[in-house]
Amino acid sequence: MRTFFSRDHTHLFMKAFSMSDLSFSPGFLRAVPVILFLTVNLLACSVTQQSTYPRSFDREPESTRYRNSFQVSGHLLDSSFLQSVQLNRTGNPSSAPVIELGSNQTLELFFEILNFDSNQFSVTFTHHNPDWSRSSLPPDFFMSGLQNRNLDSGRVSQVQRPSYRQYQYRFPENDFRFTKSGNYMIHLYDHDSRRTLLSLPFFVTENQGAVRSAVEVYQTPRQNLRISNRPTSTYAIPEIVEQPIFDLEFYFVQNQFWGRSVRADELDFSAPNEVRFETSSRFSFLGDYEFLFLSLQNFNRSNPQIFETDPGQIPPKIVLSDDISGFSAAARAAASGRFGRPDRRLSGEYANVQFTFDPGRNLLPGEHIYLVGDFNNWTIRQDYRLTFDAGMNRWTGNTVLKEGSYYYKYVVLSGNEINDLIFDDLFTRTEQEYHALIYKRDHKEFYYRLLQIHQFTSGRN
Repeated sequence: MRTFFSRDHTHLFMKAFSMSDLSFSPGFLRAVPVILFLTVNLLACSVTQQSTYPRSFDREPESTRYRNSFQVSGHLLDSSFLQSVQLNRTGNPSSAPVIELGSNQTLELFFEILNFDSNQFSVTFTHHNPDWSRSSLPPDFFMSGLQNRNLDSGRVSQVQRPSYRQYQYRFPENDFRFTKSGNYMIHLYDHDSRRTLLSLPFFVTENQGAVRSAVEVYQTPRQNLRISNRPTSTYAIPEIVEQPIFDLEFYFVQNQFWGRSVRADELDFSAPNEVRFETSSRFSFLGDYEFLFLSLQNFNRSNPQIFETDPGQIPPKIVLSDDISGFSAAARAAASGRFGRPDRRLSGEYANVQFTFDPGRNLLPGEHIYLVGDFNNWTIRQDYRLTFDAGMNRWTGNTVLKEGSYYYKYVVLSGNEINDLIFDDLFTRTEQEYHALIYKRDHKEFYYRLLQIHQFTSGRN
């Protein structure tokens, strides 16, 4: 007999643990003196550390105000200043930003600025809960060593139209380590103005317990003839978990859109020492989520995606061939990650790229078309809002891009709702990437440990 616990069932036993939402059980009441002692010390640490953080860390960025944002709460990217931004495991630009606690693995933050002059940048880190709210841990509790890190002066490009400066920062460094697992964010800010330029998520996992995953593909078409995916995973519970029914939480993420994580609310503990988890039968992921693909390995007219060039401008102006709703999606698999691959060579060039789009329909009042993709980290920004060109009878938008390859989409924003399916082709069969995340509540230090992350795809489990 299968023993299922839905999210509602587990909620009856224990509410999701956070410092702001504790159940007043007898065990909790006995722990009140300890909690008060820890709270006083945590507040003291927080006051000491508060001045080291730029104020904008507490500001909700524009791109995450939307109900179904691609990005997590607190995500920030000033794409008008930073170019070719990537955060990935060192040596693998397409990998998810995940490292193992206590290992020699490192992450690499890569970006460029279109400026010959050297800027002084600093980075710092914050620890977060599964919902990306800030955890109760002050920096001294989740990392050792200095908490503010300065970047070097970068490297100057070999080209001058325009010239740029390239920065690469690998972490953790030899003189500091993360001491807790969980969700993290790295924050980059200008050292002089203290203006935050970037806040990106990454993960530190303990690699505790094995995970097996599969994707159920519903061949029966859903609405609009779309295919559905329902990922399922089985987790071998490690000995460190004493009360798995109460202490574990499980999430799925599709295509590294961390802001759209879905909590698994059907849990099967019937097998000894393992749990099978999946989302509710009322929910499924889109099994044929589509992307457009842009290959800009060079800026020559011989490139079939380039319609027109003007090399006399700085940077050179490039007009892409039309994207037409229903006829442009990439048929190739997109399981290599949701981040593009800008050319990292210092000889790589930049261009002012104009996208032209025929939506095939009239917009309703209050609707606006936005361009999102690897080049802006899938953020909704006003400078990526398309405008209608009556002379071309097309919607157009411009962005500065480096030579390389990118995935992107056109989406409609109406109110605070992002419609990213409205212009899909409906006939592609793109492979989907998934991550299963397993968290454990730590009742001694009051934070969420990230025990395991498992990557799998709809085609290969």
